[in-house]
Amino acid sequence: MSLAGDYAVETDRLTRRFGGFVAVAQVTLKIPKGHLYGFLGLNGAGKTTTIRVLTTLLPPSAGSAKVWGHDVIKEPLAVRKLVGLVSDETSESQSTWTAREYLEYFARIRRIPNPADAVEHILDNVHLDVKFRGKLIGAYSTGMKRRVEIARALMGSPKVIFLDEPTRGLDLPAKREIWNLLRDLAVREQVTTFLSSHDAQEIRTLCSEISVIARGQIVFTGATRDLGADLDAFEEHLIELLTHGGQAVPSEQ
Repeated sequence: MSLAGDYAVETDRLTRRFGGFVAVAQVTLKIPKGHLYGFLGLNGAGKTTTIRVLTTLLPPSAGSAKVWGHDVIKEPLAVRKLVGLVSDETSESQSTWTAREYLEYFARIRRIPNPADAVEHILDNVHLDVKFRGKLIGAYSTGMKRRVEIARALMGSPKVIFLDEPTRGLDLPAKREIWNLLRDLAVREQVTTFLSSHDAQEIRTLCSEISVIARGQIVFTGATRDLGADLDAFEEHLIELLTHGGQAVPSEQ
């Protein structure tokens, strides 16, 4: 059983409103350190909004959230030093830069010693072929670009990395490459990974523990295997949760 200090991410009735619309409603999560944790829901369910609050890009409207014990409202700078983020909003790498130039820029921003060496090390970690590192990112495949973004998120050795639909737009071989990479990083780097996706196979393949969000509300938290012994059973239970598990959240009057 985890103690409070063991949680990488902890929220208590976290809520985020946009005017009268409640995008995230009283979400409570307790994610132990070192886990590869799945956050599964349909598009528009509240996944991205939750991540934006946890990474200090949006303030919560109510409730609380902590990352590695630091409050996202009271200690935003401490949180930002501890997290890495890959999302659609960060996935447009500078196409006129090489991978080395792009990552060295971020290494210098984070004041990482010996930035050139640090970049080579991190590109080794994400398995980007040496022969492409000096080529323009605009010439890369989508899978290679995603590797560069994951490398950028890992700059500065974050404690928690948030991945928002990291394989969106990738074909199956490229997806499997990224899945293998994420497994490898979780084992070697011991980074807590918060993986947000609407891809049931992706979550089931990578994550032993998950939360399911529907209409802004958490409708399931527990072991992935509890939703089914195989992908078909998992998807059947998931569809039931996504369509009937969460009630519509009323707008503010």
